[in-house]
Amino acid sequence: MSVTVEASQSPSKKPSIKEVFKNRAFMTLFSAQFIENIGRAISGLALEFFIFELTGSPLMMGILAFIWLAPFVFIAPFAGVYTDRLDQRKIMLASNIVSCIASIGFVIIYLLYSFGYLLTYTYVDGYYDSGLPITIVVVSVKHVIWPLMVLLFINSTAAAFFFPARSAYTRLIVEKKNLLVANSIGSTVFQIATIVGYVLAGVLAAKSYLGSFIFDASTFLVSGILIGLIFKVGKKPPKVVREKSENLRAEMKSIVKDMKIGYRTIREYPKISYMLVIFSALTFAFGAINVLFIVILQGEMHLGQLSYGLLQALMGATGIITAVILMSIGRLNRKIMIINFAFLIVAGSMYVFAISRNIYVIGAVLATYGIISVLINVPSSTIIQETVPYEKQGRVFGTQQLAQGISQLIGMAIVSSIAEFVLPMYVLLGSSVILTLITIFGFTFSIRKGLTGSDYPLEESDNSGKAKPLQFNEVDEGKEIKPISTTASTAATFND
Repeated sequence: MSVTVEASQSPSKKPSIKEVFKNRAFMTLFSAQFIENIGRAISGLALEFFIFELTGSPLMMGILAFIWLAPFVFIAPFAGVYTDRLDQRKIMLASNIVSCIASIGFVIIYLLYSFGYLLTYTYVDGYYDSGLPITIVVVSVKHVIWPLMVLLFINSTAAAFFFPARSAYTRLIVEKKNLLVANSIGSTVFQIATIVGYVLAGVLAAKSYLGSFIFDASTFLVSGILIGLIFKVGKKPPKVVREKSENLRAEMKSIVKDMKIGYRTIREYPKISYMLVIFSALTFAFGAINVLFIVILQGEMHLGQLSYGLLQALMGATGIITAVILMSIGRLNRKIMIINFAFLIVAGSMYVFAISRNIYVIGAVLATYGIISVLINVPSSTIIQETVPYEKQGRVFGTQQLAQGISQLIGMAIVSSIAEFVLPMYVLLGSSVILTLITIFGFTFSIRKGLTGSDYPLEESDNSGKAKPLQFNEVDEGKEIKPISTTASTAATFND
């Protein structure tokens, strides 16, 4: 018997918050991510402030952001392919272990720096008449920075595999009718972690960066244990049946073929294609914030780590409120229209961030960002999960990460190159203008193409003339996925 993944949500089934909270696999997964997100927030803030204290360079902050984002460009397409081929639980567990090792590396590097082993080096510059060497002590931060950058790249690479695996596995363990609820809970978890993480980050970083890095490593250890529990309480993904590659060259060809399937899948769904283009343009324009945020708060406003943590916590609080509202609604129609309005708010708030250095105004801007981040991320993830077949979702999420990563890297590279010579205010104003033009184009294009219409238009009539919803089947646990053709493609139907 052939079993296919649902094509759209059945309007007759109402979303249930209670069902999602009783889903042990889902709650275990997001408990693990909650703890992990706290650790990432703490180590991320500590790393940013630590490197800025050592260098005082906006360019270095851009390089730091580049190192974090690079794997989402170069690794994400491969991560998406293997997410569809392998057991997503194993990918998430391996990713967590690698991140834990990288975080332990942060601890070791900071300890070496604290004892002076990495900050200075000596060389002999001649000899005294007595024959004793003339020793020159040179202070250099590069011996601290480059190992931190390497570890950050490893940590980010692990995250590039984790995110598409988590998104695809969520689709497997949560009914389609409950996806918006589940994503809203996930966003709430992230926002709570932001509040807790950044407040703790501010407190720990103000006292010692070492405590921040140790705390981060411990959160990955606990998170890894919880992910291991998913093997007991969660569904086993269907096994992918595919031809084994004879050599590395054949394997690379099969990966390229699978990537192309991801690209073609996106093109099949106009709303997802639109989201990919508009998100990429948005992240390009928003790159200025990523580079200049610490520069403005610490360099221009002279705010400390604790103030930074409290501002981030404010953003998390408004995000929680927004996510809870979406959770209570349970189902959103016309998601593209909601996303468009969120972009409009982003553009307006960016002008304010560019010209104001008042802490209360900046706090209001970040509170707005907490709202719009949820209004963008939750509907967009839900559209992909509701629309794209389960066996292709990893590649779609990987392609999305690739496009947005490239755009953000280009934006940050441009900003980093000019931020040393141009005031942050002017850089942000230029980015705001670009973002405004993108938003106007997005509104116009999406309306003309009918993308702002209903997300659930499909209905068919029975013999009585009454409309009834289309019926779709859920993903069956443990079923094999066989390729449609003789290629190494994992696009497939499910068979008993």
